[in-house]
Amino acid sequence: MISSKRILIVDDSQDLTHVIADFLSLHGYQVHTAHDGYDALECMGRQPISIVVSDIHMPRMDGFTLMGEIKTRYPAVSIVLITGFSVNEAKKLAFERGADAFVAKPFKLKDLKHVIDSVNDSSTRTA
Repeated sequence: MISSKRILIVDDSQDLTHVIADFLSLHGYQVHTAHDGYDALECMGRQPISIVVSDIHMPRMDGFTLMGEIKTRYPAVSIVLITGFSVNEAKKLAFERGADAFVAKPFKLKDLKHVIDSVNDSSTRTA
């Protein structure tokens, strides 16, 4: 069974992934990072992940394409999409395409953690 505390942060900003990873690690999450969709899928092939937090706008593979791949390959994985671009349209598309949650940049780390905790609690109850 997948640990309910394994999370993958996907963003092309290495600084942002490290800040989020450090913060969530302090709160008991086992955090992995990737800097684009291809790296994320490779990481997911190596170890079980229960929640993916992904930026939408990334080189090589955007967050929507990554979400589609995850939903096909790992349907039990919850997905939180984040972006700072065209927030209203991105939020609408995120939910239409199956995201479990959406967070607009810039965000406070505690607010992101609250969203992740909510998604984690929901997926734990339905597992």
